Amino acid sequence: MKKLTILIFFCSFSYLAQAQLKSNTPRYITSFKNFAEKNPDYFTDTLVFVMPNNAQVEAIFNNVDYQKEEVEEKIFNALKSAKNIKENEVRTYYLHSDWLKNTLHEALRDIYVQYVPYKPDFTLGLPFGLDYIGGKFAPEMGFRAVVNLKKVGLGASFTNSVFFSDKPDGGINVFHNPFVNAEIVLSPSSAPWNTIQVGYLLNDSGPIFQGETIKLAYRYHIKGNFQLNAGFIITDNIKTIIPTVGIRFF
Repeated sequence: MKKLTILIFFCSFSYLAQAQLKSNTPRYITSFKNFAEKNPDYFTDTLVFVMPNNAQVEAIFNNVDYQKEEVEEKIFNALKSAKNIKENEVRTYYLHSDWLKNTLHEALRDIYVQYVPYKPDFTLGLPFGLDYIGGKFAPEMGFRAVVNLKKVGLGASFTNSVFFSDKPDGGINVFHNPFVNAEIVLSPSSAPWNTIQVGYLLNDSGPIFQGETIKLAYRYHIKGNFQLNAGFIITDNIKTIIPTVGIRFF
Protein backbone atom coordinates (compact mmCIF):
# COMPACT_ATOMS: atom_id res chain seq x y z
CA MET A 1 0.00 0.00 0.00
CA LYS A 2 1.59 3.24 -1.12
CA LYS A 3 -0.55 5.63 0.86
CA LEU A 4 -2.65 5.38 3.99
CA THR A 5 -4.84 8.20 5.18
CA ILE A 6 -5.92 8.65 8.79
CA LEU A 7 -9.07 10.52 9.71
CA ILE A 8 -9.33 11.35 13.39
CA PHE A 9 -12.62 12.17 15.09
CA PHE A 10 -12.82 13.37 18.68
CA CYS A 11 -16.53 13.21 19.29
CA SER A 12 -19.28 11.74 21.38
CA PHE A 13 -20.16 8.30 20.07
CA SER A 14 -23.38 7.86 21.95
CA TYR A 15 -25.67 7.98 18.91
CA LEU A 16 -23.96 4.92 17.43
CA ALA A 17 -23.54 2.98 20.65
CA GLN A 18 -27.20 3.34 21.44
CA ALA A 19 -27.93 1.45 18.27
CA GLN A 20 -26.54 -1.99 17.65
CA LEU A 21 -22.83 -2.46 17.04
CA LYS A 22 -21.88 -2.29 13.40
CA SER A 23 -22.13 -5.59 11.54
CA ASN A 24 -18.62 -5.26 10.08
CA THR A 25 -16.92 -6.06 13.39
CA PRO A 26 -15.25 -9.22 14.69
CA ARG A 27 -17.64 -11.65 16.36
CA TYR A 28 -18.03 -9.94 19.71
CA ILE A 29 -19.68 -11.84 22.52
CA THR A 30 -23.24 -10.96 23.49
CA SER A 31 -22.27 -9.57 26.89
CA PHE A 32 -19.97 -7.00 25.28
CA LYS A 33 -22.65 -6.00 22.79
CA ASN A 34 -25.05 -5.47 25.67
CA PHE A 35 -22.45 -3.41 27.51
CA ALA A 36 -21.85 -1.18 24.49
CA GLU A 37 -25.53 -0.57 23.97
CA LYS A 38 -26.18 0.19 27.66
CA ASN A 39 -23.07 2.39 28.12
CA PRO A 40 -23.03 4.72 25.11
CA ASP A 41 -20.95 7.35 26.92
CA TYR A 42 -17.99 4.97 27.20
CA PHE A 43 -16.94 5.44 23.56
CA THR A 44 -15.53 8.93 23.07
CA ASP A 45 -13.12 8.84 20.11
CA THR A 46 -12.90 7.38 16.64
CA LEU A 47 -9.94 6.82 14.33
CA VAL A 48 -10.63 6.02 10.68
CA PHE A 49 -7.84 4.63 8.50
CA VAL A 50 -8.56 4.97 4.76
CA MET A 51 -6.70 2.61 2.43
CA PRO A 52 -5.69 3.45 -1.18
CA ASN A 53 -8.50 1.22 -2.48
CA ASN A 54 -11.04 3.13 -0.35
CA ALA A 55 -11.30 0.37 2.23
CA GLN A 56 -11.55 1.63 5.80
CA VAL A 57 -10.54 0.41 9.23
CA GLU A 58 -12.20 2.13 12.18
CA ALA A 59 -11.07 2.08 15.81
CA ILE A 60 -13.61 3.27 18.39
CA PHE A 61 -12.40 3.68 21.97
CA ASN A 62 -12.36 5.60 25.23
CA ASN A 63 -9.63 8.24 25.49
CA VAL A 64 -9.03 7.42 29.17
CA ASP A 65 -8.21 3.76 28.56
CA TYR A 66 -6.35 4.33 25.29
CA GLN A 67 -4.24 7.24 24.14
CA LYS A 68 -5.01 8.33 20.60
CA GLU A 69 -1.31 8.30 19.66
CA GLU A 70 -0.89 4.67 20.76
CA VAL A 71 -3.92 3.44 18.82
CA GLU A 72 -2.95 5.45 15.75
CA GLU A 73 0.67 4.28 15.69
CA LYS A 74 0.01 0.57 16.23
CA ILE A 75 -2.89 0.21 13.82
CA PHE A 76 -1.14 2.33 11.19
CA ASN A 77 1.97 0.13 11.38
CA ALA A 78 -0.16 -3.01 11.05
CA LEU A 79 -2.08 -1.67 8.06
CA LYS A 80 1.11 -0.72 6.20
CA SER A 81 1.56 -4.44 5.53
CA ALA A 82 -2.10 -5.12 4.68
CA LYS A 83 -2.58 -6.66 1.23
CA ASN A 84 -5.77 -8.67 1.48
CA ILE A 85 -8.31 -6.00 2.36
CA LYS A 86 -11.05 -5.74 -0.27
CA GLU A 87 -11.96 -2.57 -2.13
CA ASN A 88 -14.44 -0.41 -0.19
CA GLU A 89 -14.48 -2.88 2.71
CA VAL A 90 -15.08 -1.37 6.16
CA ARG A 91 -13.84 -3.04 9.35
CA THR A 92 -14.72 -1.63 12.77
CA TYR A 93 -13.02 -2.38 16.10
CA TYR A 94 -14.57 -1.41 19.44
CA LEU A 95 -11.75 -1.27 21.99
CA HIS A 96 -12.11 -1.88 25.71
CA SER A 97 -9.10 -2.60 27.92
CA ASP A 98 -11.05 -4.75 30.40
CA TRP A 99 -12.67 -7.09 27.88
CA LEU A 100 -10.21 -9.79 26.84
CA LYS A 101 -11.44 -10.09 23.24
CA ASN A 102 -11.81 -6.33 22.71
CA THR A 103 -8.37 -5.01 23.59
CA LEU A 104 -6.10 -3.16 21.18
CA HIS A 105 -3.91 -6.26 21.08
CA GLU A 106 -6.83 -8.35 19.85
CA ALA A 107 -7.65 -5.78 17.17
CA LEU A 108 -4.06 -5.86 15.93
CA ARG A 109 -4.06 -9.65 15.88
CA ASP A 110 -7.27 -9.65 13.86
CA ILE A 111 -5.75 -7.22 11.35
CA TYR A 112 -2.69 -9.41 10.89
CA VAL A 113 -4.80 -12.56 10.52
CA GLN A 114 -7.37 -11.02 8.16
CA TYR A 115 -5.30 -8.71 5.97
CA VAL A 116 -1.55 -9.27 6.22
CA PRO A 117 0.03 -12.04 4.07
CA TYR A 118 1.84 -14.53 6.25
CA LYS A 119 4.81 -16.72 5.45
CA PRO A 120 5.44 -19.73 7.67
CA ASP A 121 8.61 -19.60 9.73
CA PHE A 122 10.41 -22.00 12.03
CA THR A 123 11.39 -21.80 15.67
CA LEU A 124 14.13 -23.91 17.20
CA GLY A 125 15.06 -23.78 20.84
CA LEU A 126 16.20 -25.44 24.04
CA PRO A 127 13.33 -25.24 26.56
CA PHE A 128 14.06 -25.62 30.25
CA GLY A 129 12.07 -25.20 33.43
CA LEU A 130 11.05 -26.63 36.77
CA ASP A 131 7.93 -28.70 37.66
CA TYR A 132 6.38 -29.83 40.91
CA ILE A 133 5.18 -33.40 40.36
CA GLY A 134 3.99 -35.87 42.99
CA GLY A 135 5.59 -34.00 45.86
CA LYS A 136 8.96 -33.62 44.14
CA PHE A 137 10.64 -30.91 42.09
CA ALA A 138 11.80 -32.00 38.65
CA PRO A 139 13.90 -29.87 36.31
CA GLU A 140 13.03 -30.31 32.62
CA MET A 141 15.30 -29.68 29.64
CA GLY A 142 15.07 -30.55 25.98
CA PHE A 143 14.96 -29.59 22.31
CA ARG A 144 12.00 -28.04 20.50
CA ALA A 145 11.08 -27.31 16.87
CA VAL A 146 7.93 -25.48 15.72
CA VAL A 147 6.62 -24.41 12.32
CA ASN A 148 4.60 -21.23 12.80
CA LEU A 149 1.58 -21.02 10.52
CA LYS A 150 -0.84 -18.10 10.32
CA LYS A 151 -3.18 -19.10 13.13
CA VAL A 152 -1.37 -21.91 14.94
CA GLY A 153 2.08 -23.37 15.31
CA LEU A 154 2.71 -27.10 15.00
CA GLY A 155 5.72 -28.53 16.73
CA ALA A 156 7.49 -31.42 18.36
CA SER A 157 9.89 -31.60 21.25
CA PHE A 158 12.07 -34.02 23.12
CA THR A 159 12.28 -33.30 26.84
CA ASN A 160 13.80 -34.94 29.89
CA SER A 161 12.24 -34.71 33.37
CA VAL A 162 14.88 -35.32 36.04
CA PHE A 163 14.24 -36.50 39.61
CA PHE A 164 16.74 -36.70 42.46
CA SER A 165 16.79 -38.82 45.63
CA ASP A 166 19.33 -39.39 48.38
CA LYS A 167 21.25 -42.64 48.50
CA PRO A 168 21.17 -44.51 51.83
CA ASP A 169 24.96 -44.51 52.00
CA GLY A 170 25.36 -40.91 50.84
CA GLY A 171 25.30 -39.29 47.45
CA ILE A 172 22.39 -38.64 45.09
CA ASN A 173 20.44 -40.80 42.67
CA VAL A 174 19.57 -39.13 39.34
CA PHE A 175 16.57 -40.45 37.39
CA HIS A 176 16.01 -39.46 33.75
CA ASN A 177 12.54 -39.61 32.18
CA PRO A 178 12.59 -38.75 28.46
CA PHE A 179 9.34 -37.62 26.77
CA VAL A 180 8.53 -37.14 23.10
CA ASN A 181 5.90 -34.41 22.72
CA ALA A 182 3.52 -32.98 20.16
CA GLU A 183 2.72 -29.28 20.55
CA ILE A 184 0.16 -26.78 19.29
CA VAL A 185 1.08 -23.12 19.68
CA LEU A 186 -1.95 -20.81 19.74
CA SER A 187 -1.69 -17.51 17.80
CA PRO A 188 2.06 -17.71 17.12
CA SER A 189 2.06 -14.54 14.98
CA SER A 190 1.49 -12.30 18.00
CA ALA A 191 2.13 -12.56 21.70
CA PRO A 192 0.82 -13.56 24.10
CA TRP A 193 1.07 -17.10 22.70
CA ASN A 194 0.05 -20.19 24.64
CA THR A 195 0.92 -23.82 24.03
CA ILE A 196 -0.87 -27.16 24.37
CA GLN A 197 1.46 -30.14 24.80
CA VAL A 198 0.84 -33.89 24.74
CA GLY A 199 3.77 -36.14 25.63
CA TYR A 200 4.59 -39.84 25.83
CA LEU A 201 7.20 -41.25 28.20
CA LEU A 202 9.86 -43.30 26.43
CA ASN A 203 11.47 -44.78 29.53
CA ASP A 204 10.38 -44.58 33.20
CA SER A 205 12.96 -44.05 35.89
CA GLY A 206 12.67 -43.08 39.53
CA PRO A 207 9.91 -42.81 42.13
CA ILE A 208 7.12 -40.99 40.22
CA PHE A 209 6.55 -42.43 36.75
CA GLN A 210 5.67 -46.11 36.41
CA GLY A 211 5.01 -47.94 33.14
CA GLU A 212 2.91 -46.34 30.39
CA THR A 213 2.85 -42.59 31.03
CA ILE A 214 1.21 -39.69 29.17
CA LYS A 215 1.67 -35.99 29.87
CA LEU A 216 -0.97 -33.32 29.16
CA ALA A 217 0.12 -29.72 29.70
CA TYR A 218 -0.94 -26.16 28.97
CA ARG A 219 1.69 -23.41 28.96
CA TYR A 220 0.47 -19.86 29.50
CA HIS A 221 2.68 -17.05 28.25
CA ILE A 222 3.56 -14.40 30.84
CA LYS A 223 6.27 -12.21 29.32
CA GLY A 224 9.11 -12.70 26.87
CA ASN A 225 9.94 -16.41 26.88
CA PHE A 226 8.61 -16.96 30.41
CA GLN A 227 5.58 -19.25 30.75
CA LEU A 228 3.53 -20.97 33.43
CA ASN A 229 3.11 -24.70 32.91
CA ALA A 230 0.19 -26.71 34.32
CA GLY A 231 -1.30 -30.07 33.52
CA PHE A 232 -1.60 -33.74 34.40
CA ILE A 233 0.66 -36.77 34.31
CA ILE A 234 -1.27 -40.01 33.67
CA THR A 235 1.05 -42.79 34.82
CA ASP A 236 1.11 -46.30 36.33
CA ASN A 237 0.06 -47.78 32.99
CA ILE A 238 -2.52 -44.99 32.53
CA LYS A 239 -4.17 -45.70 35.90
CA THR A 240 -2.97 -42.83 38.10
CA ILE A 241 -3.39 -39.08 37.51
CA ILE A 242 -0.88 -36.67 39.04
CA PRO A 243 -1.38 -32.89 38.74
CA THR A 244 1.70 -30.84 37.89
CA VAL A 245 2.57 -27.15 37.91
CA GLY A 246 5.77 -25.36 36.99
CA ILE A 247 7.54 -22.70 34.96
CA ARG A 248 9.15 -22.72 31.52
CA PHE A 249 11.63 -20.61 29.65
CA PHE A 250 10.96 -20.92 25.92
